[in-house]
Amino acid sequence: MTIQREKEIEALRSQLATMEEALEREKKEQETLGLAHEQLLSTLKEAGLNFESFVRCFFKETRRIITRVEREQSKVVETRKPAKPSAKKTKPVKRRKRRVKPKLTIKIPAGRYTNVPAEPDKVFEVKEKGARPKAIKAYAEEIGLDAFLKQCHLPEEG
Repeated sequence: MTIQREKEIEALRSQLATMEEALEREKKEQETLGLAHEQLLSTLKEAGLNFESFVRCFFKETRRIITRVEREQSKVVETRKPAKPSAKKTKPVKRRKRRVKPKLTIKIPAGRYTNVPAEPDKVFEVKEKGARPKAIKAYAEEIGLDAFLKQCHLPEEG
């Protein structure tokens, strides 16, 4: 426990040191900027000019800097605002879709078939691999596989 506290104290000391350095820098910067401002005003007064004429002369540069400062300040203001509790929006009621029953694919075994109403005289040769003819497949799905096999299947020769 004491080692951990010592580490925390060291971390805080280093953080304090960096903060003090930043404060010193800011103080020097403010002093330098104040001095530069006084010198600028005195130089302009000696030349018989006012600050407004100086700004008008360098308006583009000044305007660019001002817009940048305003943008940074608006970001700071936005982050400081507490979040307002928003009114709850009513969600639209979603209607359930009707379930589409999956189409049962009938597996037609290999063999020879005839007596199909679409083409009653034709003998269809169905191989082990490959696509099944549409007429056979449609009729088998219509009446069922068992009835189709009883009605249309030709016994093997040989």
